[in-house]
Amino acid sequence: MTRPLRHYQRLLAPPEPDTAEFAYRRGGLLTLLACGIFVSAFTLLVQTGPDFSTADRLGLAVIIVKDVALTLWLWRRPRHFLAIGLTELLLQVVASVVRLYLTLHSPPTFNGLGGYAPWTTVTYLAAFLVLPTRPALGVSLAQFGGLLLVGLGFMLSPRSDPAMKAALGNTLLQTALVHATFIAFLTLQQRLLQHYVQALVGARHEATLAGQDALTGLPNRRQLNLWLRAPQPPLLSVVLFDLDHFKRVNDTYGHSVGDETLQHVARVLRRTVRQHDRAGRWGGEEFLILVAGSAQDAALVADRVQGALRAAPYDPVGTVTISCGVAQAAPGETADTVLRRADEALYRAKRAGRDTVSVAA
Repeated sequence: MTRPLRHYQRLLAPPEPDTAEFAYRRGGLLTLLACGIFVSAFTLLVQTGPDFSTADRLGLAVIIVKDVALTLWLWRRPRHFLAIGLTELLLQVVASVVRLYLTLHSPPTFNGLGGYAPWTTVTYLAAFLVLPTRPALGVSLAQFGGLLLVGLGFMLSPRSDPAMKAALGNTLLQTALVHATFIAFLTLQQRLLQHYVQALVGARHEATLAGQDALTGLPNRRQLNLWLRAPQPPLLSVVLFDLDHFKRVNDTYGHSVGDETLQHVARVLRRTVRQHDRAGRWGGEEFLILVAGSAQDAALVADRVQGALRAAPYDPVGTVTISCGVAQAAPGETADTVLRRADEALYRAKRAGRDTVSVAA
């Protein structure tokens, strides 16, 4: 694949299907297509009179069939969003330019540019829904340029009817100005939206980092404290544990190996703790697990973590063991009291020979 082709693929690539931005863009395009179906069907039903020709009816019927087909395609195949969007844009651009040409070069009439003219701006809405800003601007300018060329060609052509020129000159000018305004507004809005989204993502990232331990990637003490002080389930227990002989690891192998050992414990903790429980680094070599359950449930969680660590020795340290203190929160008990009881249980586990689980009374 050539470099320019890869560049354009990256430039046109839509958001990932599981993102909020993709849901917004897909929903917007589905809405535009649904509106096209409704407007075309309504016009087809209510329009009468000699000015509404068979060709107009046929054109509306084709639009309805096209919009229904694209709607069903997009509804059933969300991942085809870009192909569907580009198809719609291509058809809209070609139809807008061709329809203006046919209107201006049809037999003399003073019915203006026809009822279709206001709807040509929908292309710009679709372009900025389907594509990133730069490609969307390119598609919009392509249609705008085509409409300008057709209009200027009509106004400058000596074969154009003078009466039609006089009647449509101001209409063509105002139409061009409206289109230019639409493009400028949508471009500015898209850029402002991108800045807003970037700022929002940055703020969320900063908020995540504020509650995340830099070394292990686990929730930090600040985040754990927030969870502890939030409304709790009927049963809540905590497991406070630390690594046995961790000072010896630092003294023997150095602090870099000590940090890697903490990261190893964090990895084991992530894959061992149940989804509805929460675990984080309390500080130093201490970790805390919030268990939605009784002290017995929490003791089982502690045993499972101990077993997982024994089953996964870490070179060069070898088997990492932990001592655990478990405490169940009593009704009305503060977080500080529960943690103090868990800490006392942890020290009992240390005095009992380490690599054990002690449950607070």
